[in-house]
Amino acid sequence: MPSLAHRTDFLALISVSGANPNGDPCGGGAPRTDNRGYGVISPVCIKRKLRDRLEEMGEDILVSPPKCPGDSLARRTAILPRGGDISRRACEQWFDVRAFGQVFAFPGINAPGIKGAVTVQQAVSLRPVRIVQTGITRCISGTDTLRKNGNIGFTKTVEYGLYVLKGSVNVYTAAKTGFSGEDCEKLKQALLHIFDNDCSAARPAGSMELKRLFWWEHSCALGDYSPARVFGTVKARPLTPEPLRFEDHEIVHTPLPGLSPEIFEG
Repeated sequence: MPSLAHRTDFLALISVSGANPNGDPCGGGAPRTDNRGYGVISPVCIKRKLRDRLEEMGEDILVSPPKCPGDSLARRTAILPRGGDISRRACEQWFDVRAFGQVFAFPGINAPGIKGAVTVQQAVSLRPVRIVQTGITRCISGTDTLRKNGNIGFTKTVEYGLYVLKGSVNVYTAAKTGFSGEDCEKLKQALLHIFDNDCSAARPAGSMELKRLFWWEHSCALGDYSPARVFGTVKARPLTPEPLRFEDHEIVHTPLPGLSPEIFEG
């Protein structure tokens, strides 16, 4: 595969309407928010979705749900050569290892942790989100109490939020893990389809959508500008006091000299 020669930065605008984009186990499964009330989607959640899309694209993924009884990460890594270059072999075998890195905390494996070429920040909403709580009922009850009152709990969703996701691909780390230019293109396609086949009761089909993707390819490995300056070229602001759709926002991009992104509309 051709090696990666240019640093890549990306920024995605994600629309969330009537969905729980990332439940917080410390908050009873409610949508994640920070201490200011802004919506948050964790990097772990984002990489889980990217892994799923990449696996659907035919890539080998190490960190994925069990495929059969007894399947585990320890069982999967048993194919790695003991006493050989475990890190190199793991990067060759699994896309997510060379992309996101991996710690091999498994019996019988003595290998240093791998730093991935792709870094993903948490996605944060443009403004504080409103959490809507909806009661859940069922028609088949198991006790007299539930038969009298079928309410068994609540679901909590984000009424509407526009989230901003940022990430980068480091050329120097990619050279160590073998993350190639072809891999980078596959990552882009996974981002464009990140919410395909991801629907559930908490995320109904169409409730989450990648509305716009900015993809910058620099002219050199170090990059023409810092990631902060690159991300700062995209400004989004609400046009109404309570925006309820993507069209209620103004998105302005001011290109830096000599660096223009590919822009993909969702």
